[in-house]
Formats: sequence, C-alpha cells, structure tokens
Amino acid sequence: MTPDITQLIEDAFSKEKREQARQYIGASGIGQSCDASIAFSFRGYPDTPPDSRLKRIFRDGHRIEDVVIKDMRKAGLHVMEKDPMSGKQWRFEGYGGLVMGNADGLMEVGKDTIGVEIKSMNDAKHKEFVKKGIKASHSHYYDQMQFMMGLSGIKTFVMVAYNKNTSAYHHEYIEFDEFRYAYLTSKVERVLVNDAAKCSEDESDWRCRGCFKFDACWHGALPDERSVRTCGNSYATNDGKMRCNKCDGTTCADWTAYVPKSRG
Repeated sequence: MTPDITQLIEDAFSKEKREQARQYIGASGIGQSCDASIAFSFRGYPDTPPDSRLKRIFRDGHRIEDVVIKDMRKAGLHVMEKDPMSGKQWRFEGYGGLVMGNADGLMEVGKDTIGVEIKSMNDAKHKEFVKKGIKASHSHYYDQMQFMMGLSGIKTFVMVAYNKNTSAYHHEYIEFDEFRYAYLTSKVERVLVNDAAKCSEDESDWRCRGCFKFDACWHGALPDERSVRTCGNSYATNDGKMRCNKCDGTTCADWTAYVPKSRG
C-alpha cells in the first residue's frame, strides 16, 4: 500500500508543539485595528493554532527573507541582518522592555542608516503594493515600520517586497511620521493601563475570524501560567513592571482571566 503523502504531511504539521506565546507588544502587531488583540498578545495569551497550510506559508516567508538579503548583497548593498553584539535580529525596545520591534536588517547608505523590512507577497497583493504604495495597500506594514522608527530613532525604512508567484521585486522608502507614531503609542498606552477594547461585539466579524487571538477573546482560551502579567487585575507601570490591583505585585492570590473592555 502506497503512503498518502499529502495526509502524512498534514498530520505531521498538526502534531507540532504549540509555540510559546510572546509577552510583549510587538511592532508587527501594532497596526491591528483591535486593541484587545494587542492586549492578549502583550499578556501572553495563546494564539489560535494556525492550520498546516498557514504554518508552511510562515515558514516559507522566513526562508524568502534570507534569499532577499542575499540578493541585496549580490546587488552590492551593505545590509546587516543581525546585530553583531547579540548575533540576533536587530531589536528596538521601549516602555521598559514591554514594547519591541525586530527589523529584518539595517542598510548603510553613505553616512545614513536605513531600516529594512522584507515581505513576501502573492501576485495580487504585490501588484496592489506597486500600484498604491505600502501605506494604502498594507497599512499594518506601514505602521510596523513607523513604530520601529519611533523606537530606534532611525528616520528612514525601506519595504522590500518579493512576489512569490513571479519572483519580481518592488521597494518603497518610508520616512518617519511623528504624528503616526504618536497615534500608535496611544494604542500602546491603552493596552498598558488596561484600557483596551474589542473592535467588535460580534465574533463573526471578519476582523475577529482571522485574528490569532480569536479563541482567547471569544472562547476563554487561557495562558499556560497564572502570573501577574496574565491576570486581568494587573497593569503596567512606567518602569516596565507589572503591578496588580489585588496583590503585592509579585504573586496573584486572586488571579482572574483578562477580559478586554466592551466596545463603547
């Protein structure tokens, strides 16, 4: 009997261990329309598991990032994808380490440093980016770069997009917009002081159906650990620490699940 290769691959991906949820506000998610989704990420609540196909899309996206860096270097561009001090991606932090952004690279152009963000796109999305520009075609990517510029002090980022269907490239340089950054930090502050709200009161809303925090938000999926960070009574302080309204700030004797505010 010949093996069912397709089903075996699907089964192998479905058995993968769930990745540990991040516990910070990331630049990649700051452009979301829902504060509650950002808050669940910040508090370390689990993602709704992606299906096998989506896992492979994410995997291939990371692989393409490496290819793009190599192509940029082949073109004679000086791109550093890792911080030589840490050996890891360039990371920029704020709010005492509660907020972070990871850049795909830094590019030196003369005396200037330009941040690099790389995305792989299907043909339709790539054409939309070419036609409209990143702010109109993918506003969440635009916000991701604005947020990293605000955290890092870098004044220019470049979006380099690779078409997965045709292998075509397109890029766009983005300048820092202090007003957009102020808007994004207002979202951060709502999350940190426990003032985040859902974007909808209907779980069938398209924004909710595709959200990685769907199960946490609508069906009570709980974090792996009960801590001050995951407790619904806690809030963040200016020094990057978590405090709880009902305990000494280090343990949670009266732990309760985090619930975002209703949309008002």
